[in-house]
Amino acid sequence: MAAEKLPPDLDSLISLLDDPDAEAFRHVSKQIYALGPQAVPSLEAAWEHAFDPIMQQRIEDLVHHIQFEKLYVELASWKSSGAGNLLKGYLLITRYQYPDIDEDKLEAQVEKIRRDIWLELNDNLTQLEQIKVVNHILFIVYKFIGITFGTQTPENYYLNNLLESRSGTPLSLGMLYLLLAQKLSLPVQGVDLPRHFIVAYTNRVDELRFSGMDSLEIQFYINPFARGVVFTRKELNLYLKQLDVEPEEKYYLPCNNVRILLRLIDELGATYYSVGNTDKVDELRKLRGALEKEE
Repeated sequence: MAAEKLPPDLDSLISLLDDPDAEAFRHVSKQIYALGPQAVPSLEAAWEHAFDPIMQQRIEDLVHHIQFEKLYVELASWKSSGAGNLLKGYLLITRYQYPDIDEDKLEAQVEKIRRDIWLELNDNLTQLEQIKVVNHILFIVYKFIGITFGTQTPENYYLNNLLESRSGTPLSLGMLYLLLAQKLSLPVQGVDLPRHFIVAYTNRVDELRFSGMDSLEIQFYINPFARGVVFTRKELNLYLKQLDVEPEEKYYLPCNNVRILLRLIDELGATYYSVGNTDKVDELRKLRGALEKEE
């Protein structure tokens, strides 16, 4: 499909964004907003030459609303297409805070880590030996670590910051561990624990079909936040007991990628709430709707 042409008077429309008349401003904004993402480059160019702070703020708000709508649509599309690519989902959520990130660069960084792990793997390794390889590359060679403070800082959850600082929360480190395992075709899947996030080494590589859970077997659990330490169901029982949480099946079995992104959105919302940014909380609640929509 050919891209829709921009109207020749777009620059003139943008110049009217500083109109003090509220109704006139609303009318102009609506026309520009209707053009969608293709209007963003012109808006950004106009922002660079605008000296009026009110004009700049109006442009920023309009660009943000356009980009947010695009993100919502892409997130819903990711879900409807099967949500099989966790990296793509993680990049989409990262774009919420950093709309101009270089996704190709981030994918290349992830691919380099994946390749370094892949070069050390072979078919003769046991399950535990495979995980030892993953742990060695991720935590010894690349020196990824868990953040023991600042978990209420929203920036610590986004993929670009995780790859740059090589430090993350239980969820962000767990997601990186999981998406690398997915790319390596290792049967590792996420487990949505209360106040934590771990992964499980299973007997299946395929994306979960919950109707077939009877055939799923958990070999052991892995805690990426603790440098990939391996543990058993018995130790998971002790963790839940310490939290005074009643054991439920969902705390032991893998969850799908949609559930993981919902968890990420929820944790981000909680961190933004803790710093008083209620606008972000409201927007993330709307993004959550993209993943909760019925097909």
